Amino acid sequence: MEKDSKFSPRIARMKEKLLTAPYEICIARALHFTRSYRQTEGLDPNLRNALALRRTLEQQKVFIYEGEWIAGSKTEKFLAGPLSVERGDFLRSMQGEINVLSLKRNPFSMTAEEKKIFLKEILPFWDGRTVRDRKARCWEKKRLIEKYDKTPLRLVRSIRNLRRFIKYVAPGLGKKIVSPYQRKGFSLKDIVTLYKLRYEFSRNNPTPALCCFDMQGHLSLGVDKVVEHGLQAIIDGIEKRLRALEKEKGENKRGRNFLQAAIISLKAAISYSERFAALAEEMMKDAKDSADKERLKKIANHCRYVPRYKPRSFHEAVQSAWMTHLIGEIQYGTHEVFAVGRADQYLYPYYKQDISLGKITQEEVIELLQEFNLKLTANVEPIPEFGSEANSMLGNSQHCLAIGGLTPDGEDATNELSYLMLSAYERMGGCINQLSVRIHDKTPKDFLEQAVKVFRRTNGIAFYNDHSIIKGLLKDGYSIEDARCYCIVGCIETSGQSDTQGCPGGHEITLPAVLIMTLTNGEYPPPILGQKGGLPTGHPADFKTFEHLLNAFYKQLAHQIKILVAAVSCKDKAFCDFMPAPYVSALMDGCIEKARDITDGGAKYDFTSLDLRGLATVADSLLAIKKIVYEKEECRLTKLVDACLNNFEGEEKLRKKLIYEVPKYGTAEGEADEMAISIVRWIHEEAKRYKNMRGGRFRVALYSYGNHVLDGFFLGATPDGRRRGEPISNGISPANQRDAQTGPLAVLRSAANLPPECISSGVALNLNFHPSGIKSENGLLAFTSMVKTYFELGGMHFQPNVVSRETLWDAQRRPHLYRDLIVKVSGYSAYYTDLGKPIQDDIISRSEHHLYD
Repeated sequence: MEKDSKFSPRIARMKEKLLTAPYEICIARALHFTRSYRQTEGLDPNLRNALALRRTLEQQKVFIYEGEWIAGSKTEKFLAGPLSVERGDFLRSMQGEINVLSLKRNPFSMTAEEKKIFLKEILPFWDGRTVRDRKARCWEKKRLIEKYDKTPLRLVRSIRNLRRFIKYVAPGLGKKIVSPYQRKGFSLKDIVTLYKLRYEFSRNNPTPALCCFDMQGHLSLGVDKVVEHGLQAIIDGIEKRLRALEKEKGENKRGRNFLQAAIISLKAAISYSERFAALAEEMMKDAKDSADKERLKKIANHCRYVPRYKPRSFHEAVQSAWMTHLIGEIQYGTHEVFAVGRADQYLYPYYKQDISLGKITQEEVIELLQEFNLKLTANVEPIPEFGSEANSMLGNSQHCLAIGGLTPDGEDATNELSYLMLSAYERMGGCINQLSVRIHDKTPKDFLEQAVKVFRRTNGIAFYNDHSIIKGLLKDGYSIEDARCYCIVGCIETSGQSDTQGCPGGHEITLPAVLIMTLTNGEYPPPILGQKGGLPTGHPADFKTFEHLLNAFYKQLAHQIKILVAAVSCKDKAFCDFMPAPYVSALMDGCIEKARDITDGGAKYDFTSLDLRGLATVADSLLAIKKIVYEKEECRLTKLVDACLNNFEGEEKLRKKLIYEVPKYGTAEGEADEMAISIVRWIHEEAKRYKNMRGGRFRVALYSYGNHVLDGFFLGATPDGRRRGEPISNGISPANQRDAQTGPLAVLRSAANLPPECISSGVALNLNFHPSGIKSENGLLAFTSMVKTYFELGGMHFQPNVVSRETLWDAQRRPHLYRDLIVKVSGYSAYYTDLGKPIQDDIISRSEHHLYD
């Protein structure tokens, strides 16, 4: 990466502060929500949430930091996240690790007084009340997980499964899970706490092949609406709808409560912004120089006017967007993952106005965009230590900006601001708030070339193909105008802009685990601590033909999908009944018209995503079985299964045969690609059979946000030759090193063959390139041509890492020299040195491709 020298000293200081700031825990939101919910027992859930948000926005301390021109803080600490204790996942995470936070790989600070408040007030109130608790009770009632009891038979079975699990998983897994405690030394209190939490694993993973996390989020927040109209205009519309509702036949108490809650929430947001205006005015009294006074005066003027009213300038438009967004983070809490949407479209009128009037320069615009990106990046989450092995802490909630693409009427939407957003990103050396670049056949050639040039200085952007993605969204039922206005949420998930409750994250199927279940008659991977095992689908000796095996695999997969759909329904009902989101809903198309929260089916478009992991691993494994067992008859299936269960000990010759003598997905081999395509099509058709609790359909996505590495820890060897503990494949990328000989074009051809209408919720394709390939102008043109060709073939998504393996190795050895090195993980961007070593190693292990002039 070239060293950055083209951004202002102010932005340089802000970036340095972000990269060197300590990670902190802020309990302010958790405390205010706790005290509010304690006082509002029995009220409508929409009103309870709105009142909790209002209390938080009224009482949480506010700050304006030195040098910033965009005001707004979501916590009382500089670098912390607003804890969503009412959801449950982070409540349990904090409960388990509160005494070892400072000993984590990336340590978090928390005062003794804050710990006391958490343990004595916050935890006791929410224990048994959270979304997670409600979800778990529903899972037990529906027999999706084992109900905890102390019968001798259950105890014997649990001990047996735990012994099998310890023998089956990667060595050292237990140490990874409890590593902070080992650094501190176990106390009796620690042991008691971990024992109490032993069943929490099954509260996320009902079977060894499934995950269902305590989140809904992952949507495009209606920032564009606020920038275009202001909150007051939206409030006026809600009040008008409320008056009309009261005249309609039949009582709609819940609808009335929702609309009232939306009004309370938006008025609280206006008041929160005004608190920053008052703070700025107070700080002006102690300002040392005229420049600082002018800065604070401008902040005060802006925060009194926006987001209440339609902005008067570009600067106010950015301020309005940030304030609207951060209040959404406070309302939803940890890991909300809200997209900022097509900022180059809704900010452009203000840019054009100010430039034409001479009120702002392009350099000033670039600085504001850089500051905006840094603010969106500035979030951390205290992920459990084991989870941090495959994730980053800083910027864990990804807030995507989408640029380029099409207008609603099908014309090119690229404008001057699109170019400036690229320039801002490049000149600051990047940041991990993602920049999603939309490409189509009318995209200006120089815009795509400038996007590729970004990789000369930093990673972190991704390319999206409008043609293929819009094709999939139309199949989902979007209007052509809404489909053309899609944006990217979280990692790579596609969504309409501020009109979609897509729920595209947190409902996951590990495909290789499903295959292992099939090959072991449901016995492996071993279920533990409340989990249900796989469906008995037959002994491998009984699979006389490959078609027989394949049918058993799809039967097992159908069973797992059915469980996951039921698990998601329980979670969705818990959100609807207990934890709606009136602030977010007020900014979402459809909710005000229907007088219904997004958790209750209010959004214009409603979906749930089934997120698949390990496509290449399972496709390669099935094809290996087909070739080696059934066609060449070189190995019995029972022998292959035993070899996998024994991690290929004494069977290295067989393992190499599975790797080198069988076609692999990602190498443009027709048979391997067809295997992957057939799996995707089958899952798409199976998903179509179900509706979610809100009446929306299920879509399919293929990405892992790093969890393919964690999957590897829990899975034994697989029939493609992968050993126990190694990562499974990532998104729609080939398994690591399987494409080393065939090169990047083969990978792109394989990926382009996947049908976009079957994976419309999003896919992640990762490729590593050596930076020498784009140093010259010819190399730059070759890379640009490669992207265009891939999209012409039908590819949906492409995110390169243009960084050498030598650089990545050196960054592991000397992380202090590479604090701002950005990489793409699996859809999301991360600072490389903030990642756990296993995911760093996974990125290094990807094939390093070269492009030549």
